[in-house]
This record gives sequence, structure tokens and C-alpha cells, in this order.
Amino acid sequence: MIPELQLYRFAFYAMAAATVGFLAWIARMPAGKRRYYLPAPIVTGTLALSNVGMSLELFRITTAGGQPIPMTRYIDYLVATVIMVVVAGRIAGATRRQLAAVSVLTVTWVGSTAVRYFIEGSLSTAAMGVTFASLGALMYLMIWPITTRSGQQSGERVLLFGKLRNLLLLLWVFYLVMGFVSRQGLGLLDAFGGIFVTAYIDALTRIGFGVLLLRATDAVDQVIAATESSDGDDGSDGVTLEKTDGTAVDPAD
Repeated sequence: MIPELQLYRFAFYAMAAATVGFLAWIARMPAGKRRYYLPAPIVTGTLALSNVGMSLELFRITTAGGQPIPMTRYIDYLVATVIMVVVAGRIAGATRRQLAAVSVLTVTWVGSTAVRYFIEGSLSTAAMGVTFASLGALMYLMIWPITTRSGQQSGERVLLFGKLRNLLLLLWVFYLVMGFVSRQGLGLLDAFGGIFVTAYIDALTRIGFGVLLLRATDAVDQVIAATESSDGDDGSDGVTLEKTDGTAVDPAD
């Protein structure tokens, strides 16, 4: 059986390769659009760094029950999950308030999950309640309000958002299941099984997210156009002005 730390190193090699591959893919795109695709290599890169940290046993703690917890994993989850939900929200045309809400809920969910390993008793139970409540609220926003917003966008954006949303929802359900069956939970999986399955699903999700984003050039182009149009509309030097009767006139007239 492969040792735990060796598994983390194998996962690092795979995610480092995926990161380099995504960067090479982005390098072939027009220079002005490359930054909009950077979330793809970022989410694989943070997972690669997380696996390096776990292989070196950085920020590794031990629970009251004696189980080791690599905290670099939760740092990665915090950064990467916020990026993925915000990207999906922007594809859907979510409002700034909705983007802020999903970001806060993500930080609360991941943070409360990590905090539970440092506390016991009623405080741990309360933290678990926060974890489930924040994740439930996050899933609700993605499934209903933000999905409703996506219906106002083009077909390409609707399709891309639906794929990204479903990928994230499946990942979050998997995390819930793994939380119960892992060695830190009910102990139904040993160290090798838990690490292997989690590493596989994490890698598959990040790579899937990147491939979906990088292949959906039409949808991303539409987001870029909408973003640049919004940034350029400062309300002071527009192309047209409004008459009092509501008709548009050229400012030079």
C-alpha cells in the first residue's frame, strides 16, 4: 500500500502538470483575454501547493481523537472554492450582492469545518450547525436565485453556468459524504482509501472546471464584453444624452 505522504506527492505531480497544461492553453489565446481564464490554472495550482504542504506535513494538527488533519487542504478549499463560485456566478450574471453572499457563505462553510477540529463538546456541535447552514444556504443561492439570473443571459452562458454549478454541487455533496465515512468521521475508510478518493475527486473537479471554462470561449467572450462595457460606462462621457422627453441625442449637437 502506498504511504500517505507519497500519495500527496503523486497528487502534487498530477495537479502541477494540469496547471502547466492550462497555462500553455491560455498562452495561445488573445493577450487581452488571457486574464479571464486564469482561474483555471489558479484552482489547480492551489491544489498542487496544498498537496506539497500535506506531503511535508505543514500545518498538520491532531484532533482530540488522535486523527491527523492537514490544514493546508482547508486553505486550498477556502481560496479555490471562492474562486469557482464567483466565476460561476459571473457567468450567470449574478449581482454583486449575490457574489458577495456566496463568497461569505463559502468562507463560513470552509472556516467552520476547519474550526471544528480545534474545539469539542457543544462548541463543536454549534460549529457543525454553522457548517450545514452555510453550505445549505450556498447551495440554495446557486440552485435558485443565481440560476434564475442565468436565465436572463445567452444560451452559451446558461449552458456553461449549468455545467459549472452541477460540478460544484456534486463536489459539495461528496464532501458531506466523505466527512461522515472518513477516518475523522465514522472511520469507514482507512487512511489510504480516504486520501485516494478525496485526491481523485478534487483533481477531477479542478481539471473539469478548467476544461469547461477554457473550452467555452463564446460564453467567456460575452462575459468579457459585458464586463468591459460596464467598466467603460462611467456616466460622464457617454455617447448619448437623454432629452427631457426621453429621446436620445448626440452630445455634439
